[in-house]
Amino acid sequence: MLFIPKFQRQWLPRLGQTALALLLLWLLAGLIWQLLAPTQPARALRLPHAAPSQHQLDPDSVARLFNQGGSSNVAAEASNLSLRALISGRNGVAIIDGLEASAVAVKLGGEAGQYGKLVAANADHIVLELNGQQRKVYLNASGITAQANSAIANAAIPQGNVAASVNSPAAITLTRGQLTGVLQGGNLANWSKGLGTSAAGGIAVERASEQQLAQVLQLRDGDVIKAVNGRTLNKLDDISLLYAAFSQQNQLSVQITRQDQQQTLSYTVNP
Repeated sequence: MLFIPKFQRQWLPRLGQTALALLLLWLLAGLIWQLLAPTQPARALRLPHAAPSQHQLDPDSVARLFNQGGSSNVAAEASNLSLRALISGRNGVAIIDGLEASAVAVKLGGEAGQYGKLVAANADHIVLELNGQQRKVYLNASGITAQANSAIANAAIPQGNVAASVNSPAAITLTRGQLTGVLQGGNLANWSKGLGTSAAGGIAVERASEQQLAQVLQLRDGDVIKAVNGRTLNKLDDISLLYAAFSQQNQLSVQITRQDQQQTLSYTVNP
């Protein structure tokens, strides 16, 4: 039988009671602290941020970083380009001066040498794109006079002998596709073939059988185109004004000289 001294038998219960009392006081103090302590905002769990997606490296963007000097030179030279003729729309074609020694016809989507690709053919300008940079080339700023101003512009057109004028023929109906075909067909390299500059001013039709545009407009050998919608045409280069008018407007009047007589040809252009 285990022997426990009398002294220990008397103090063991008291020590147990004291330890239990201290434990209760500790728990009570903690409870009181929870009640009296300032409240803290509750913490909410948040999902981690998604990792950034990896983008595929664009080699063109890297190349542009090392070709900035060359790109600026091309942009500066773009001012040397000019439009001689333009057919707008989805099947657009532009005749551009400045690409080569002579005017060059470029179809929509075609290459324009060091200036990139022809990406748009609008009513009064084209858009060239090279390495993501776009630049515009506009028709001559003196472009087509609106029909509303044709009466004013007509005053500048030499009328000659009014008595020699003859009745104008009936209106001619065309489609814009016919005009587009003039430049998209075999006439690309010979856009001015059969035409010339009249000594008296205007665009002379020298050989209508060799010029598809003259055939579409029903012109004859010896005709001289003097104006379109009141805008005077002085030389062969002004054919750009003629193309621009037919690509932008639906009702046109073309003043010509035929056998020394003034005539006005009326055209209706359907889509």
